[in-house]
Amino acid sequence: MEVWADRLYACWQALWQRLSWQMLFVFGAGVFLWRTILLPMVADDYSYAFIWDGANAGNLMDGIGPRERINSLQDIFTSQLSHYFTWGGRVPALFAAQFFIWQSGEHGYLFDVFNFLFFILLVLVLFWLAAGRIESPGRSKAGLCWLFLGLFFALPSYIYTMLWMTGACVYLWTSVVVCAFLLPYAFSFAHGDFWQDKGWGCVISLFVLGLLAGWSMETVSMAAVFLTLAFLLLAYRQKKLRRWQVAGFCGLVMGALLLMLAPGNMERVRLMEELDPDYSMPPELLWTPVMFLYNFVEGFLPVFTGELPLLVPLLICLRYNLGSREEKRYMGLFTAASFLILAAMMFSPDFRAHGAYHSVIFLLVASTKALRIMLPWGAKKCAQFAKLRLGMAVLGFAALGLWLAATVICLIIETSYSQQWAAREQLIAQHRQDDPVVVPAIEIPWRLDKITGNRSVTETLLMFGGDLESNPKDNRSNVYAQYHGLKGIVIDKKIDWGKYGEANDW
Repeated sequence: MEVWADRLYACWQALWQRLSWQMLFVFGAGVFLWRTILLPMVADDYSYAFIWDGANAGNLMDGIGPRERINSLQDIFTSQLSHYFTWGGRVPALFAAQFFIWQSGEHGYLFDVFNFLFFILLVLVLFWLAAGRIESPGRSKAGLCWLFLGLFFALPSYIYTMLWMTGACVYLWTSVVVCAFLLPYAFSFAHGDFWQDKGWGCVISLFVLGLLAGWSMETVSMAAVFLTLAFLLLAYRQKKLRRWQVAGFCGLVMGALLLMLAPGNMERVRLMEELDPDYSMPPELLWTPVMFLYNFVEGFLPVFTGELPLLVPLLICLRYNLGSREEKRYMGLFTAASFLILAAMMFSPDFRAHGAYHSVIFLLVASTKALRIMLPWGAKKCAQFAKLRLGMAVLGFAALGLWLAATVICLIIETSYSQQWAAREQLIAQHRQDDPVVVPAIEIPWRLDKITGNRSVTETLLMFGGDLESNPKDNRSNVYAQYHGLKGIVIDKKIDWGKYGEANDW
């Protein structure tokens, strides 16, 4: 066995040495750009292509009347003002979404380029947070690979949160802003003299960045407040508290208050109960064992299951007492922030898995940090034990092979998805005067979504935003028809909502 272990381990080492960090980066980022280009405007993108009409139940409910298209920055300001008071407080993210929907439209590439850049920034800021300093990804090729694998396999609802315009602005882009805001705090924790004598320019910059980080999304805003407060207290205890740290925290709290106290938050709950009661949990069941059980099964469990591999490096460091006291404290803070998001979502009236997206982001920081700490220890152990060498080689080949195979299958699904939307546009052009226009429902080739799960487009995702609907008055068909100037549009397939959880027997 030792001979085979040595041979396989030598093959793995040879492959790993030939794989440069640039190759990994180009593959991971290049595939992301390809997938972003393939995905068309869908779901909420069409609803946010119009000025938000808060006086008439907004843009996301079924059966809404005519809406006015966004044609200027003034329209976006008007839309977001109405949205803030009648639906929710995520103004910066949705302002960006409405701007790029307006500028890119269905066939522009402006959003694709910016989404690609934000993905690169996300990988870099996560890498730097894990390192505790700004450095080349070549300093830890394994850490970079771990980040790409974690982002690909662990994030919930990948398409919804990373590739669709509205979803990417709310989840991916806010992650970049929050992590960028946390960078100087993390660097100061690792190196006490960081930004020791910076002037008012840094103070103002951190305040503005903190405002945007707090005014992002509810769960990540709360976790950012927790992390920043912890860093502040540690700096205060060490007598190294700086003006920019306090200014950033003040901006963060102000942004969080603007987000959490938005009048539209309660108005949205009232509208959902009044106009779409089947979609939301009845008021009498809120914060009861039924709600917590539902949230655990539908939200907590899927997210936590996806996070389990990320916990392995952390558990190894804990079990074998690896890392300094400060490194353990640092990993503990980001792990606590991750689980804080999961715990907070348990109290949400509707815990959908994508709502805990940022939990994975924070856990990735802690996990990558732990991986970097344990690698020298792991190399020594592999030199001593043949079974470990065999296991490391098998895991390495399996991880890269699975990443490559899953990527290919995702691209097959999403290429077919893109082509079906393109063919649909040609059909619509031929039948514009029909009332309604009837188009074929999107089909996933060879049911490949059973293999990829929510890494790509799934049958369930088609029901909840990825396709049009069978009733012309339902929201997605309605706003799509308004966007294209059609009398109405439906798919040639009746949707069984009960099968996919829309009609809940509470």
